[in-house]
Amino acid sequence: MKELTVIHSTIRDKTGKSSVKKLHSQGLIPAVVYGRNFAALPLSVNTSEIKKIFKPGHHNTGEYQLFNLFFDNQPGSKNTMAMVKEIQWHPVTGDIVHIDFFAVKMDEKVIATIQIRLTGKPEGVKFGGILRQILRKIEVKSLPSDIPPHLELDVSKLQIGDSLHVEDLNISENIQVHSDPDSPVVTILSPTVQEEEKGEEEEAEEGEVETTEKPSSETETKE
Repeated sequence: MKELTVIHSTIRDKTGKSSVKKLHSQGLIPAVVYGRNFAALPLSVNTSEIKKIFKPGHHNTGEYQLFNLFFDNQPGSKNTMAMVKEIQWHPVTGDIVHIDFFAVKMDEKVIATIQIRLTGKPEGVKFGGILRQILRKIEVKSLPSDIPPHLELDVSKLQIGDSLHVEDLNISENIQVHSDPDSPVVTILSPTVQEEEKGEEEEAEEGEVETTEKPSSETETKE
């Protein structure tokens, strides 16, 4: 297993909106770590350090990653292995406003979501076909060190009308897939099918009355 990225944190003794605002003004991000048989701990992490690891819009924000999470204000600088469970982004600025870490034990299996990345240019697209990715991630269960950051699926040989399914993914025998093996991941549509679907959608829209909810004026953040 490759060397894990280290994230330094401080255990917080205060929570609440006022505490969160103060952290942000100090260049810190509120976070929490929890897990199986691991009591939840409110944390703060350095914004500049986190930005180096997670960049808005960058592919690695959605990848499965293990981190060595240190609690710097604990005697002996205690630590735990952890994966990111959730990152909350500000809808306007794109800044990270909260992170959920999930503490893991290296000898216990965990359930994780892995992204599927397509590689290659399908043969069918060269002849006018339309590539459609139906499934972008799957759920798996395995030891933390056996789970890859993402899965790659080569679509270069697909012709118009061809599809690839979950069972076509190259997955280690150490990993148990929770997603349906028959679920389609990607297909190559013919241009005529694409146009027919577009026409059906336009007809459906003509018979619908659009309603929109009033957007909230506040951004909900976790403590």
